[in-house]
Amino acid sequence: MTIKEHLRKNFILAWPVMLTQAGQILVNVADNVMVGALGGKHDHIQNPEIGKVALGAVSLGNALFFMIMVAAMGFSFAMSPLIAQADAKNNLKRGSAILSHGLVLNMIITVLLITVLLLVSPLMYQMGQPTDVVDAALPYLEIVGYSMIPLMIFQSFRQLSEGLSLTLVVAVATIIANLLNIFFNYGLIFGNFGMPRLEVEGAAYGTLISRILMVFTLLSAMWFHPKSRTYLSMIKFKNFQKVIFRKLIQLGIPTSLQMFFEVGAFAGAAFIVGMAGKDDLAAHQIALNLASISFMLCTGIAIAATVRVGNQLGLRDFHTMKRAGWSAFMMVAAFMTLAGIILILFRHQLPTLYIDNADVIVIAAQLLIVAALFQLSDGIQVVLLGALRGMQDVNIPTVITMFAYFLIAMPLGYYLTIERDMGAMGMWIALGIGLTISAVLLVLRYIYKTNFLIRAKEEKLKLDL
Repeated sequence: MTIKEHLRKNFILAWPVMLTQAGQILVNVADNVMVGALGGKHDHIQNPEIGKVALGAVSLGNALFFMIMVAAMGFSFAMSPLIAQADAKNNLKRGSAILSHGLVLNMIITVLLITVLLLVSPLMYQMGQPTDVVDAALPYLEIVGYSMIPLMIFQSFRQLSEGLSLTLVVAVATIIANLLNIFFNYGLIFGNFGMPRLEVEGAAYGTLISRILMVFTLLSAMWFHPKSRTYLSMIKFKNFQKVIFRKLIQLGIPTSLQMFFEVGAFAGAAFIVGMAGKDDLAAHQIALNLASISFMLCTGIAIAATVRVGNQLGLRDFHTMKRAGWSAFMMVAAFMTLAGIILILFRHQLPTLYIDNADVIVIAAQLLIVAALFQLSDGIQVVLLGALRGMQDVNIPTVITMFAYFLIAMPLGYYLTIERDMGAMGMWIALGIGLTISAVLLVLRYIYKTNFLIRAKEEKLKLDL
């Protein structure tokens, strides 16, 4: 198979996922734009401080929530490579068993993490954050925390659909739900369409409602597709097998930790930047929201890498598997280079979409330069994590992410932001360094792992796959 054919197969799998992520990004951007517009020229209440506090509250609330959420979502990512491997062998029974076992595990993990979230959220008052920002963040966080239950039900069925290479089904369901999210947010944040004006809490309620609807839209879409309907009809919540639970846990915990370390670093960055002041915190949220657009789109390519590598692992065609991963690497490198150029060219215009405050806009424009410089590293590391996950190689990549983000980026970020008084700029420089270290080490790991599997097959060594 030529590189051109690999790229075509990657694109067929990736573009619906990228469309799904684009829909989610649209909602996230709309949330931040609407919250930041509170008290501004488009609101009937004129008080710029409302928007600044609201944007900071959403930043802090999401910082803590995303750390918990990605830990749960990362755990669910163990399902797709196993389903892809079963699908390559046309083993419907094993694929449906992975779904039922995964759904049970995901619900247990979700309940535990929501409990942790509710217990630790009041500690934000002890983290040196502005009191009025924390006051607004806590109720937002409680409401959006409960939305993790429908989100993880959706995520479980999404892993089945994507593991079967049915990525368009997920895209359709997600976009419908996200459009409803924008509608409810616009109504509940500002009090439009006869809805109550709830401001920051309105954004949380809009998210909760849309995630509940997202589950029903995905299940409906999957039921109308013959292949996914076959798997859904075979789900049985009895005769559970320890070996499947064990495999999901072995893959799920390291994958969860990988995502926790990266997102945890960016979430922790919000708290460190918050110590520098409200302007820096608001600018950080704007720059992070814009940088996350390209990152989220890259996860589509990463999922394609996971599925295609997982398929070839099941077929034990390691040469094709290696080229499939490298073709995804090439795609993301080209895409993120373009994304970086766009951020630099429009760094002064993009922040004005979020807020009217001139001081915040100046800081955000400076942060976007740094964000542009580490776009390539960010894309490479997320795609190679996906490719390695497809090979069921999760332990060493977990150590790499922990080292890059928690041992390098976070301490360096605190030193530059607070000790060197560089504000949000110091934190973003540190995050860029952490992402680059992670990308380089993951490239080396991918080269080693693929060469090892090829050599082991040639020497006819026994492999536990």
